[in-house]
Amino acid sequence: MEKEDLLLVKGMQFWAKHGYFAEENKLGQRFVVDVEVATDMSYTCLTDDLTGALSYMDVYALAAKVVTQEEYRTVQRIAQRIADEIMAAHQVKQVRVTVKKPSVAIGGIVEYSGCSIVREPQNL
Repeated sequence: MEKEDLLLVKGMQFWAKHGYFAEENKLGQRFVVDVEVATDMSYTCLTDDLTGALSYMDVYALAAKVVTQEEYRTVQRIAQRIADEIMAAHQVKQVRVTVKKPSVAIGGIVEYSGCSIVREPQNL
């Protein structure tokens, strides 16, 4: 069985102005982001030390930066940018990013719309 350590940060909520339509960019809306990062956490597990390790705070800060300081038309691009930031800042095996829009106007009632992407660093 292959070892897979996952760092999880789920349900991060941000108010931001992303969207395909002008009203979304003008008024803003809530976005919910989940991130799963496959990374070797052996050192932290054995030493109880976060030195040099990817932490929950790192993931939150990178996601917050993308969602609140950048503007995009699609949730797919937001997810890609979050994955890019995490992979650029830390050595990881894989990143799954889910971006949800709970208040989407699609002519019906839904819990949310959104996307999930899985990315791996190119230099593995």
